[in-house]
Amino acid sequence: MLIAKDKTSSFMLRLFTSPLTSSHFIFGYTLPLFPMAVLQIAVCFAVAFILGLAININALLTIVVLILAAVLFIAIGLLCGALLANLTAWLSDIWFDLDLVGGAFKSIAEALPFVHAVEAGRAALAGDYSAIFPDLWWVICYAAVIMAIAILVFTNKMNSDTT
Repeated sequence: MLIAKDKTSSFMLRLFTSPLTSSHFIFGYTLPLFPMAVLQIAVCFAVAFILGLAININALLTIVVLILAAVLFIAIGLLCGALLANLTAWLSDIWFDLDLVGGAFKSIAEALPFVHAVEAGRAALAGDYSAIFPDLWWVICYAAVIMAIAILVFTNKMNSDTT
């Protein structure tokens, strides 16, 4: 949404005249979003601690896992915009158990990173250390690939807009 709004104004045109590369643009949009994600995680956990969640190493590990997942969602947001917000919730096993739906829907959800981000967070919170990284690797790999794709798409779009 940020990129779309900036594109409709002359701000994006002014950025195109700068010597910045596409990765600079993408990381420039990522940098202010990352602290907001960390703050959101901190506020949610502060409230959870007040409501009775035990403050222990598992909770702190969950925060680290969720920060890594936040990078994934920032990359997806930059690539596809806010349209995916509800779709990711449907595919993440947070609104309903994917086993209830099963079939192709569950298979598709498990091939995408959203359910893995939730499962890594759940495993971290439960202290099930061995279960964190199988799911967290999905998140890390998807985040890296989507960030690279976002940079490539942005480069192509920037080049096509300037010619």
